[in-house]
Amino acid sequence: MTLRRYAPSVGAACIVALALVTLFSPSATAASKASLAQVRQATTAYHSLGAAEDAGYEKFLPCFDSPGIGGMGQHFADLSSIDGTVDALHPEVLVYEPRPNGYKLVAVEYVVPQSEWTASDPPMLFGEHFHRNDTLGIWALHAWIWRGNSLGVHADFNPNVRLCP
Repeated sequence: MTLRRYAPSVGAACIVALALVTLFSPSATAASKASLAQVRQATTAYHSLGAAEDAGYEKFLPCFDSPGIGGMGQHFADLSSIDGTVDALHPEVLVYEPRPNGYKLVAVEYVVPQSEWTASDPPMLFGEHFHRNDTLGIWALHAWIWRGNSLGVHADFNPNVRLCP
């Protein structure tokens, strides 16, 4: 499933039958849940930070959190993929929870540079619109596929993720 540059929608989602529904909000569609399950399957190897780094992901920006709301984590980005085209199975960013003994994969993030998006509607993936981050000049969409999030699978912060050290 790929979001092409300047495309206002993603098209039909491929369905994979994986029983991972417990991580996703009850309002998510069956197609969205199945698509997110595909992303879980595609990113399983990245529980090993070494595997993520070998695949081109590198530490990017500081760790993010919002005391009173929750953590976001440390981002590891594949900078070569932040080009205005989104491939759901190859997220631009992997998000790791900082832990005393290293990092734990908790989410993925999709990123589209604002300069690359000319459609009037925001980019959309998994039936969700990306949100605009003017500070970083991007459109972004999180998917908390490795850590449940009571705020929603696509919320920016997660009360179940540790705050930054």
